[in-house]
Amino acid sequence: MKDLLHPISLVVAVLGFLCLLRDIPARRRDPATTALAAVFLLSGLSFLFSITPMWNYLDRVLGTVNISVPLAQGCVIALIACQQVVLTYWGSPPDVAHRRARAWLSAGLAVIAGLLVLFALLTPSAPRPIDFTLYYAHDNMYDAYLTLYITAYTIGEVFLARGCWRLAGRSSRTSVRVGLRLVALGAVVTFGYSGVRIGNVIAGAFGTSLAGWENFAWTCGDVGAMLTLIGWLVPTITDQARNVQYRFKQHLSYYRLRGLWLAFYSEAPEIRLPIDRGDPAQSRRFRSIGFKLYRRAVEIRDGRFVIRQYLDAGVRESSEARHRARGLSGEELNAAVTADQILAGIAARKTGERPHPDWLTDFADSDPETSQPMDDIDALLAVARHLPHQRARTPHPERASA
Repeated sequence: MKDLLHPISLVVAVLGFLCLLRDIPARRRDPATTALAAVFLLSGLSFLFSITPMWNYLDRVLGTVNISVPLAQGCVIALIACQQVVLTYWGSPPDVAHRRARAWLSAGLAVIAGLLVLFALLTPSAPRPIDFTLYYAHDNMYDAYLTLYITAYTIGEVFLARGCWRLAGRSSRTSVRVGLRLVALGAVVTFGYSGVRIGNVIAGAFGTSLAGWENFAWTCGDVGAMLTLIGWLVPTITDQARNVQYRFKQHLSYYRLRGLWLAFYSEAPEIRLPIDRGDPAQSRRFRSIGFKLYRRAVEIRDGRFVIRQYLDAGVRESSEARHRARGLSGEELNAAVTADQILAGIAARKTGERPHPDWLTDFADSDPETSQPMDDIDALLAVARHLPHQRARTPHPERASA
């Protein structure tokens, strides 16, 4: 049964780890993200070590029979501690979370040390990847080993179920609430595994066996672990999807602002910001879509400033009258009028005809001196929508060197 379910759980664990791997360098100061990545990694390793072919391979390479047992179960204890670290940092102030996280990690290390010592006192004679627990059920040293492991495992799952359910009720994010409740459900399902393993110890004391419950134990353990991983994966994938959506929106905005940018650049190429690409780190930053969009917004704002002294109040009044007749109002009206002002201002600058000071006006949509470039992308896009599509004109030679 475990060789059927473990690979499925391994795939889920690897998927979760890969989803977080890209964010770890950017969030290296966020212990919760690091701990959650460790949960996926350790979970994947615990499943990998327990699969029969890997079990036999490790026995052969490391020269210790059944070495997969302490390796896999050590990973389980470590991931239980890391899960508590995640919950602690998500639900407690940083100073409290730091103190509690250290306590959980210290407890996990102590249990793992105890497991290694007890395993070293066992006398395994042959590889038992399928029925290891049943094979050693009558060994007093293994009873101590199993009791320590199951006690720590069960306590961890109880705290996990309770902590996730309570934190889910306090979270304002739907993905986090759903994910934490799935984690709590998975922790409860694993109680079936714990019950059978505790029964193995008790049955051994009475000279009986729970061999018929092995499939039930592995099913509860794997299904519970899978639900737990999926629960942690829900907010992780949701965050990744939001990041992808945000990046896509940035790319789309950058493309849609091209026409507006070209309108200014064709007449005033001096708006283009110079960039020093000598530093490789800076070059990577300059290639990011976030920086490109920020730069385009700044250059458009510079273009607006260049033609501001060519804005004629008559153009604005006639444009407002025309667009009001079309049924436009509010911000959409301001965006349409601003687009007309931009075209008229560019044309006036080309001919050098400035309006009389008494007829100077401002843009209809907003004051570019007070707006923040990254906060008004939508306003710039609204103006760009009302700008007629046109091919870019070659910048004037005498202005290209400005």
